[in-house]
Amino acid sequence: MKSLWKVVAVIVLSTPPSHAATGGIRIEPGLWELVSSLPDPFGGEPMRQTHRTCVRDREITPDRVNREVKMCRVWNVNIEGPLAKWRMSCDTPAGPMAGTGSLRSTPTAVAGSLELAMTIGSLEIPVTGSFKARRLGACR
Repeated sequence: MKSLWKVVAVIVLSTPPSHAATGGIRIEPGLWELVSSLPDPFGGEPMRQTHRTCVRDREITPDRVNREVKMCRVWNVNIEGPLAKWRMSCDTPAGPMAGTGSLRSTPTAVAGSLELAMTIGSLEIPVTGSFKARRLGACR
């Protein structure tokens, strides 16, 4: 599950700051915090993670996500203004997961969700997670 949220962090916190020039999502560089929540597919407490990183002018591509996160693969990334959608699959220790992700952004905030299905043997368990990120200020 940790690698799954690394995919989200790479997508959300590495998008380019100017969608007009690069086709990416417009966000302001600086210190960003990502808070994510993914339910335990077996009924336990939700898994919550907080990740902080300094975002600089960078462009996100499916190739970059796939290079940085070995456990998961992202494809069909579609960015239209402040909206982004993608398909993804992950080979986790608990079993394979596949599904979609989406987000909406402003220059200082991003929010979205993941809708996945975890496969354990012949059982498929739906898992829906959410995330939000916000710019905290200048990088330290």
